[in-house]
Amino acid sequence: MFGVVTTANLSKLNYRSGNSANALENSTRKMIFAGNAQQIAKLSGDAGTFLSRTRIGAENRNKSTIARSMQNAVSYTQTQEAGMRKLESIYNRMTQLASLAADPFLDEGVRAQLNAEFQSLKQDSFDMRKETFMGNFLYDDMAAKYFPEVDFGKGFTDKSDGVGDNELVVVKFSDISDSPPSGWNQGGAKRYVMEKEVYFNSGKFVLEVNGGGNGERYILKQGANVLFDTAGNDTDTGHSKDMKWATEGTAYTYDFDRFEIEFAPGQDTKFKFVPLQPGNSTDVAGADDEVGTADDPVDTWSSDTRYDNKDTYIDQLGLGSSSENATEEATPWLSGQDYSDTYFSGEQGEIKTYPGTAQTTKLTLQVEADTIFQINATYTPLDEATNNKTVESGSENNVVLDAVGIGITLIDSSIDSVANARSSLNFLQNEIESVAEQLGTIGANLSELEVATERLQNQVYLSEKGLSRVGQDALIEESTRFAKENIQNQAAAALLAQAFSISEKVLNVIL
Repeated sequence: MFGVVTTANLSKLNYRSGNSANALENSTRKMIFAGNAQQIAKLSGDAGTFLSRTRIGAENRNKSTIARSMQNAVSYTQTQEAGMRKLESIYNRMTQLASLAADPFLDEGVRAQLNAEFQSLKQDSFDMRKETFMGNFLYDDMAAKYFPEVDFGKGFTDKSDGVGDNELVVVKFSDISDSPPSGWNQGGAKRYVMEKEVYFNSGKFVLEVNGGGNGERYILKQGANVLFDTAGNDTDTGHSKDMKWATEGTAYTYDFDRFEIEFAPGQDTKFKFVPLQPGNSTDVAGADDEVGTADDPVDTWSSDTRYDNKDTYIDQLGLGSSSENATEEATPWLSGQDYSDTYFSGEQGEIKTYPGTAQTTKLTLQVEADTIFQINATYTPLDEATNNKTVESGSENNVVLDAVGIGITLIDSSIDSVANARSSLNFLQNEIESVAEQLGTIGANLSELEVATERLQNQVYLSEKGLSRVGQDALIEESTRFAKENIQNQAAAALLAQAFSISEKVLNVIL
């Protein structure tokens, strides 16, 4: 007997068959996406697990992108190293040429030929400073070990006159149809102008002045752009506006003031004022090689601790006033107000500074005076490198690549004479030493990149492995479920077929 086939039984059987088919289809989809933990969680309807696995997947993609960026950093650093090896070869060849040219018995014609090759190689080394990698400069001049010091006047006084005196141009205001400020000696006022190429568009300019009670105006320019002006603040109504920076005492022997000026393109120029110790009563005008002149500033500015210029510079800097007494003269500043390491910018008392520019590397020192004075002034590049690269490493401890630099102390070197050849050998020895130091920096950078890259790759690997394990477990589970649902689906289909067959026989008997 086949039993009774009712509508309810057929409906229940059809429902079970449909469920089995849906379960089989869902199990099939899960097996297809078994390698994707995120899709597994989504198909399972587990919102929390889906969100967690989505986040892990996004983090891994981000870390993979960072890993590629770090590989670019490795290539950047390796290119720097290749350049330094090339520079080392250039310096070695230049050393050979300079050694040959230092021979006093060498024919001048041969020495000229050696110098021609020397100059060509020197230019090649300077051209390397402009090389880039993916739009980034490979080298930062400020990271070089040795820098040239550009002299803007050591022992430069009002007695310096004429054209060509340390590249100095001196003119009377009356000769250029210009007028000195009101109250100045109209007939004796002069403008001293010294322009020099410093090869950098940023740097530190140290200006040491001593003009006595009369004072002078000191201006530093970058091209046509004013950086620093001791009489630049014409809006300050609290000062005499005599257009002069004055000291006290005798211009040639006492009351030295020092301005340490720092500038860079697009940044506010800043200065630190340092009240120097007074002189030792030695006349330093007209520098020579004798001890006690401006050629020997250590001797000129003795260890005497008395600052008899305090009344003047505190007022001129707009910091108030100071009475001359033993208590206050023991320190450079007002009691309780120490500005020894303070940098000023913008308007400060009678002084005004202006931002630097990237358009030129020429500096001009301009002094306007109508009486005696003396100065010492030098330029050097900034102490800190500005081209350090920060590479993201996927953690809080990002990799900072220290900048690498190529020195330019050879800028004015030649081997066209025995003396110049010997001088060039000293420069070359320093630069070869600098190359070794730069290669050490590159090695350290590469080591940091290697450690960070390995750490990042391990993080990605472990995350991917974890997600992959989830996929493997899901594949085993869904394979079992698929077999079960497949058996149930086939059984339901067989029962339906049997039921419809019985119904058909009953109908045939009735008809």
